Amino acid sequence: MQKKLIALAVAGLVSAPAFAQSNVTVYGVADAGVAFGSAGANDLRGVLSGVLSGSRVGFRGTEDLGNGLKAVFVLEQGFDIGNGVASPGVSTKRKIVDGEDEIEYTDGDSVFSRQAYVGLSGAFGTVSLGRQYAPGFGQQYDAVASAAVSPQSILSSGAGMTITPNSPARWDNSVAYGGSFSGLSVKAIYAARGTEVSTSPNDDDAYGLGVEYANGPLKVGAVYHYLKSATAGSAKQKEWLLGGSYNFGVVTLAASYQDAKAVGNVKNADADLWQVGVIVPVGAAGNVHVAYGDVDFDNASKAGAKSYTLAYTHALSKRTTAYAGFNRTDNDNNTSKYGVVAGTKNGNNSDVYTVGLRHTF
Repeated sequence: MQKKLIALAVAGLVSAPAFAQSNVTVYGVADAGVAFGSAGANDLRGVLSGVLSGSRVGFRGTEDLGNGLKAVFVLEQGFDIGNGVASPGVSTKRKIVDGEDEIEYTDGDSVFSRQAYVGLSGAFGTVSLGRQYAPGFGQQYDAVASAAVSPQSILSSGAGMTITPNSPARWDNSVAYGGSFSGLSVKAIYAARGTEVSTSPNDDDAYGLGVEYANGPLKVGAVYHYLKSATAGSAKQKEWLLGGSYNFGVVTLAASYQDAKAVGNVKNADADLWQVGVIVPVGAAGNVHVAYGDVDFDNASKAGAKSYTLAYTHALSKRTTAYAGFNRTDNDNNTSKYGVVAGTKNGNNSDVYTVGLRHTF
């Protein structure tokens, strides 16, 4: 109740009448870990933000329009809890350096870099417009819950894939649909990611589709992303993922396989990634997480990596979780871009240890 009152007060500073009939809630995550790591000559020592979940603050609102129809909106900004700076801005750029795809992020100059959308919700599902998660952001087949030390997160991001729990799976200027029907969830998105130039025969539109079936301890799903490029002669990036998890009670097994063609819209830059992991409950509040992943580029020798993580999470309450973890990422001889700590030369391996706390509100 207190959070809702605060949210309404903040909203009132902007436009009191606009929110008079709305139910607005402030929510967020504060996540910080003490981290120690190295890769070649590079060292990491200090507070690492968003180890288990990205630190963020957001506003979520609904308005009942009658007849089962609701207006909904989300405005969400990420931040680095170590220094209070906003998380990387909305725009991302890709470039090829020495035959490798690299992703550049802008500075944290956007107002709501994680999500910003408005839509309508009802029995049919939800239709929304704005900056939103593509279906590949929320795939649930990761034993380390898409944390910063997750092999799937590290390898998919480093490889330039958009089926990843990172910024490349947040799409601007998008129209999205989501709905659930008898255990089957469907997500679809179309994004006109930039302003079209009438004199260009190309566009940079993107499409995504995700389906998941959940029945008791079983979850299985598939994701497909298709991204064009406005650059003449560029290839179309096509990605898909198949994954699943099963909770046996004493252990939960999770695994996925994904394939990407023309990563960064570069012809023959094809990659595949597989990962597998387990979650083992320890008592009523703890879990041990173990995961391993491997990524390879089909047409580039020794340009992939292997990554594995051992972590423990302990719920101190419904909203507060303590954690400790270790990740090692072994880069192949012709790359150094994978890992929590960036290497200084090809073949460097990344090691990181972290202990921290996550609080949700």
